[in-house]
Amino acid sequence: MSNLSGGSQPSNASWGKKQTTKMSIATQRRTWTRRADTWDRHNDAGMTKVAAQAIEASGVHEGMVCVDLGCGGGRLALELARRGARVIGVDVSAAMVDRMVAQAQSEGLEHVSGIVSPIEHLTIDPTSVDLVISNYALHHLLDADKAKVVNAAFGWLRPGGVLINSDMMLGRGATTEDRQVIASKIKVMAKKGIPGYWRILKNAGRYIFRLRERPITPDAWMQLYRAAGFVEVTSQNVVAEANVVKGVKPETK
Repeated sequence: MSNLSGGSQPSNASWGKKQTTKMSIATQRRTWTRRADTWDRHNDAGMTKVAAQAIEASGVHEGMVCVDLGCGGGRLALELARRGARVIGVDVSAAMVDRMVAQAQSEGLEHVSGIVSPIEHLTIDPTSVDLVISNYALHHLLDADKAKVVNAAFGWLRPGGVLINSDMMLGRGATTEDRQVIASKIKVMAKKGIPGYWRILKNAGRYIFRLRERPITPDAWMQLYRAAGFVEVTSQNVVAEANVVKGVKPETK
């Protein structure tokens, strides 16, 4: 099984960037630890659909070794294990990892393990896994850390291995598509009355100032994949703001 551990960032990273990443990690740990007991119950139908599409795109089969980045309570990790994979769920929140492991034990899923680590600091043995997958997690990373994770995943995967990212993917409102997605989300939340208006204000602040919500476009994700060396890079829109981006590590010649 892969050797996973929390590592350090590259020594050439600037002090400022290190501090920004450190603050981002601390915020995510507080947020997801606080929401561990309620998150699975509050996911909407759209997010469930996105997760299901990510599983199907992965081509998971028995005996595969998989890593779920930002596993939360185990939505993807547990389904991969039910299909016969050996799964390592990674999350910044110990409470989330504990929930995943407890659920796996209750279902008798023996090949599910967890590690508590920021995605940004994760290390895995090179060419040791078949699938790296993530659902609604990587948009929380700083843009520079998104690129680092894609590059790291390329190294972790065996030749022919797959990287799947199913996530919120949109830009800053510069395109017609972005504006349509943002408008549709506002309309949905506005229909919920005062709680919906509060969510609009809260999410707008996060999005504008990139405090926790830092999505980039599907095209930007695909560029990161190709720059890392992935081939057969595809993007599939599932719901208004969410796409599944897939890339394959080339087979060795």
